[in-house]
Amino acid sequence: MNGQTRGNRLTGRRAGRLAGAVGLLLALVLIAGVLPVPANAQDIPSFPHGFAGAVSVLNPPGPVPEGTVVEAFVDGVKTAETNVDDQSRYVFLVPGPGNTVTFKVGGILANESATWESAKLEENFDLTIDEPPGFELTVNSTAGGSVTSPGEGTFLWAVAAVVDLVAQPEAGYQFDKWTGDVGTIVDVNAASTTITMNDSYSITANFEEGYSLTIVSSPVMGGTATDVTGASPYQEDEVVSIQAVAASGYQFVRWTATSGQFSNANAESTIFQMPAADATVTASFQVATNPLGCFIATAAYGNPTAEEIEILREFRDTILLTNSLGAELVSLYYKTSPPIAEFISQHEVVRTAVRVGLVDPIVAILSWSYDLWGERG
Repeated sequence: MNGQTRGNRLTGRRAGRLAGAVGLLLALVLIAGVLPVPANAQDIPSFPHGFAGAVSVLNPPGPVPEGTVVEAFVDGVKTAETNVDDQSRYVFLVPGPGNTVTFKVGGILANESATWESAKLEENFDLTIDEPPGFELTVNSTAGGSVTSPGEGTFLWAVAAVVDLVAQPEAGYQFDKWTGDVGTIVDVNAASTTITMNDSYSITANFEEGYSLTIVSSPVMGGTATDVTGASPYQEDEVVSIQAVAASGYQFVRWTATSGQFSNANAESTIFQMPAADATVTASFQVATNPLGCFIATAAYGNPTAEEIEILREFRDTILLTNSLGAELVSLYYKTSPPIAEFISQHEVVRTAVRVGLVDPIVAILSWSYDLWGERG
């Protein structure tokens, strides 16, 4: 039942289009009937010749795709254009005057032609072409990569088809650009883009040697390392701007790389020169140390060079800063302790209590166990 209903709708749609064309012709004829006939027969107005029918391919047999363009030419001059519907049918009015009407389907000359006649309607004027309509797209690539979509070779596409283009570089190469018949390519510099088939085209994906640059931070929580140029992969000897930004509680130390050269390896912002290979560049950070060593202990003892503070510094450098968890604890301490130390330094009673009840016991334990952890240094 659904199929029948759909068929009725399609039939009704075609009938409506034909009726519209017929109605227009009748109206023109009626108008012509009430107008006085000119004395000169050459001055009689002409009316379009109507055509409608099915469009098909002979080899292999079958309909043409919906949307295929049908064009009419009167004595070689294009005078009408339409698109076939989902039933591979067309309808249009072809203005004149003229002698011979020829047709093109998807840019291919149809086998049928007609003699143009004013106000005539041919509703079963079927058109055929010998081969499917469309344009050829020839795709090639240079060394260093390939075209994965639609592939490489020659392909037939429907008229006005939008075709995906994807170029994939090999290791050590990068995509450069599309060359050839690139007038309808959206972006010739993009490895993934599209081309619209308004004609037959031949295009080439071009690749060039290139090397990847990877930027990392060590430790990861120490800060960020950025490829400011941001155009990896790069060519050999190409210069790249890089930047390191230390996180709170950390400080930048230096740049290192698997290969390549820095203009200044000790500068947070510097230039890196690419080698003829993939490269990994590392920004090294360390926990930011304070010349006072320990805020709270210094406040408690009132002397930054006290022997007890030296033991705390040594434990920090030997044990805590050599592992990520200890480094995080030190970083947290330096973030939170300054205001506490300031309060302690301003109150003698609190200073004594912190020294006797907190710092002295910690120093005593570290001094007692020095032979254990001190050997690790």
